[in-house]
Amino acid sequence: MGGDSWPLAAKSAVKCSVARALHIGGHVDLKEAIRSSYLAQGMTEPQLESLYAIAQWRSFEAGEEILRQFDDSRDMMVLASGIAHILTVVGEPIGFIKPGMPLGEISFLDGKTRSGTVVAKEPCNVVVFAADQLLELLNASPEMSARFLWNLSRVLCARLRIANQNLAALMALDEAEFTSAKY
Repeated sequence: MGGDSWPLAAKSAVKCSVARALHIGGHVDLKEAIRSSYLAQGMTEPQLESLYAIAQWRSFEAGEEILRQFDDSRDMMVLASGIAHILTVVGEPIGFIKPGMPLGEISFLDGKTRSGTVVAKEPCNVVVFAADQLLELLNASPEMSARFLWNLSRVLCARLRIANQNLAALMALDEAEFTSAKY
């Protein structure tokens, strides 16, 4: 039977079984990638099952953009394998994303365009949650929504702390350069 003559249900079943069989860096499958992510901490098995049901895999080659600044997409993602860099407007790395970390969370939360560009430093696999499906899921379950937002808040707080430390270091460097230039 040719690929085009397969019934939609058969294509869907094959696609799902391929996704389940896919092993990424260290034999992590879709469920394991979600379960071990920062976003899933403390979730119940039924809550995790509902996340598995809406998740999709995406793969990126080294150097490929995962997210582009000012893009309209609001999908939420979790890096499953690889390392990705967060880039400045001029393309310089200012941070990194490692497996388990979310990306796209700012646009997901505020509904605005992407705040930065994220590029795969090496081949990466990403779990993608379509924004509309994730919002529908979270709206249907207040308990899951609270856990998800609590986990996401912790990630954002950690990132803000790092940004504050980096800013303080830059300000100290600026002050030192200014002081040495005066004398």
